[in-house]
Amino acid sequence: MLRKQNTILEKFMQNHESRYTKFTAIDQLLESEYYDQELLARSTNQMVEWALAWYVWALDDPYTVYLKEEENTELTNELEESAWFAWIWAVIEKQNSYALISEVLKWSPAAQAGILPMDRIYMVEDQTLEDLTAQEIVQLIRWEKWTEVNLFIERQWKDWSENVRFWIPITRDNVSIPSVSSELFKIWDKNMLYLEISIISSHTTSLLLNEFRDATNEVGKIDWIILDLRWNSWGYLEEAVKLLWHFFPKDTLLVKSKYKAYEDIDHLSEWRWELWNYPIVILVDQLTASAWEIIAIAFQENWKIIIWAQTFWKWSIQSVQDFTDGSSLKYTVGKRYSPNDINIDWIWVTPDIEIERDYEKYIADWTDTQLDKAKEELLKIINNW
Repeated sequence: MLRKQNTILEKFMQNHESRYTKFTAIDQLLESEYYDQELLARSTNQMVEWALAWYVWALDDPYTVYLKEEENTELTNELEESAWFAWIWAVIEKQNSYALISEVLKWSPAAQAGILPMDRIYMVEDQTLEDLTAQEIVQLIRWEKWTEVNLFIERQWKDWSENVRFWIPITRDNVSIPSVSSELFKIWDKNMLYLEISIISSHTTSLLLNEFRDATNEVGKIDWIILDLRWNSWGYLEEAVKLLWHFFPKDTLLVKSKYKAYEDIDHLSEWRWELWNYPIVILVDQLTASAWEIIAIAFQENWKIIIWAQTFWKWSIQSVQDFTDGSSLKYTVGKRYSPNDINIDWIWVTPDIEIERDYEKYIADWTDTQLDKAKEELLKIINNW
């Protein structure tokens, strides 16, 4: 096996030798002629690390990145701690001088306080964030239950001429956020079941079915369904496909996974399509991504039903290669494709009817303009059914 690996390495070096001729020449020039050899000796490892990072960066793929040892350690720590704000339950991405709120979990302390996706945090209490990592910001916000943290937020509405900045106090709490929640609405003589999915986990499908069965037992018959996938940016492909089994007949193509180095996979519906043939409206937004987009576009392409607001467009598949020095390469190994063979990376799931959420009304009195519109459209579908 070692001999085979060495042969592969030799072949690789032969095929790529000319590509790195300039790099080798610069390295040799520095070693032979650069004046401060002590500085060069101290800097060589860092030079190579930065060269690798920029080499991968030039691919212009935001999901393919070389992580130096310290960055990889930081990412690992964040993943181990779920990368959530402890006790306020929102997700951040570190930008230049601020932390961008990329997701706010429904019914969380952050949501209750009025934090919205795309808000920018510039200060936590009296601490600016410019020189802090994402993990350090998380640590800054984390504290004991029932204590308060003050965040200095910047927000911009589409129709505002300029950004506004203000302080938001949030009371930390250790909350249990349901993967699936539901609500029954009666309009005229019709029973509408609103199903809200907050997290795709290994139990999501069974929880959704329990909500459906409980609602059926309560009212006898469900006439239509609203499936809310908003504010959800990640999830497990396997569970998303499993959830779709219950809406589509056996052998319906739900999503394709295509690879360069592996066999392509067609994910088909397998069984239990007990939720099929219901009029359904799907609610999505600009933070709906990954597994959630797979669910949305499977409905759209198979049933031509209504989708709301453009999604995030993340349908690539990543793998991680760890190296012995503590660094790693996270890289794209494949792409997801819709049943109609469309990859929506950088394209979005295009809505049949587009309506933006009015966050000002939502903050003022919890008015959900998208949900209200979904009810209106379902009434039209029912009348024409």
